[in-house]
Amino acid sequence: RRGTLLGILDRTATAMGARMLANWMRYPLIDPAEICLRHDAVEETKANLQLRRAIRENLKSVSDLERIGSKIAMGHANARDLTALKESLVMLPDLWSNMSHLKSEMFRVPGNLDQLNEIADLIDRSIREDAPPAINEGGIIKAGYNAELDELVQISRDAKGWLARLEVREKEATGIGALKVRFNKVFGYYIEIPKSRSADVPGNFVRKQTLVNAERYITDELKSFEMKVFGAEDRRAALEYELFSDIREKVAAKNRCIQDVALFLARIDCLTNLAEVADQNNYCRPAMITDGSIAIEDGRHPVVEKMISAERFVPNTIRMDNQENQVLMITGPNMAGKSTVLRQIALMVVMAQMGAFIPAARAAISITDRIFTRVGALDNLSHGQSTFMVEMQEAANILNAATENSLVVMDEIGRGTSTFD
Repeated sequence: RRGTLLGILDRTATAMGARMLANWMRYPLIDPAEICLRHDAVEETKANLQLRRAIRENLKSVSDLERIGSKIAMGHANARDLTALKESLVMLPDLWSNMSHLKSEMFRVPGNLDQLNEIADLIDRSIREDAPPAINEGGIIKAGYNAELDELVQISRDAKGWLARLEVREKEATGIGALKVRFNKVFGYYIEIPKSRSADVPGNFVRKQTLVNAERYITDELKSFEMKVFGAEDRRAALEYELFSDIREKVAAKNRCIQDVALFLARIDCLTNLAEVADQNNYCRPAMITDGSIAIEDGRHPVVEKMISAERFVPNTIRMDNQENQVLMITGPNMAGKSTVLRQIALMVVMAQMGAFIPAARAAISITDRIFTRVGALDNLSHGQSTFMVEMQEAANILNAATENSLVVMDEIGRGTSTFD
């Protein structure tokens, strides 16, 4: 993105805002009223530095609700996605409070966001903050949310205490001080006794495994306990998955509301971002007009002025209209800045119509329906087209498709053939 307009303009705080900003740039507006709404919002937040910084700080705490909402709707969300959703929703009241000081219509909070409190409360009561990414292994649901689950968790948790008590009891009953009650994933629960004390092993101990220095045994009591614990673990994981799926479905039922707030937050992010960039780079608000003229005083190329560090960008003033200055031809030596002027006018039109301020002292820009460019040299030899042929086809396309409200930028037409031609 280095060296692109998007790279200069994108200082968004959220992934949602970054996507929306790229979309605004891809599809500039042609309705003057809509453009002015965006300009009004950018102007208001540009003038309120402290409020703008506070709103942008709030937005940094918001996760990508658009993507999370999609994952929830598709049934792919895990516990961490729901936790991220909750943490984002909990932060919203602070953001609403900061935005209440702004008057622009673009900052008006949607009216259907009350349901978000219910979602945040449900997730807060049910989902653990330290839940693992996997949703079928347990460890997701908070204690106190479901009585049956709490009982199963208690059985699993008491296993260590029960084994310790069993070990003490068996040591006393057999008189074998080196007796140990242990567990491993291969053999499950077992009692381990050194071979030197094999003669003292009671009759109800059934040999399970023989080691070099010890024998491992199982008893009916230990077998019963093992089945109970293993059964509890399996039931716990299954119940947690069932409960989590139910919670996810309840949240999915409010997905329209989640997507609405995601869209609103992305818009807020875009507008405050454009205000921040305008403030930092000394951009001005362009007047949007419809008389077919473009007047830019001391305009600068938004990208080039950032790329040259050792020298000052020389601003350019441009005036065009549909009567006397319909066509401007710029001539001069190499490296004089001809191409820069051409490109900066087109970029400023895009910036103005997407709702951004532009790098100029003053500007009045007519609404443009299309921007045509004939820039750079290339050929298409596989289709039998020379550089000159490609240039002529592009020029013909411009002549056929341009309207009276189009802006045409042509950089060196006809360079793909001899100077005489």
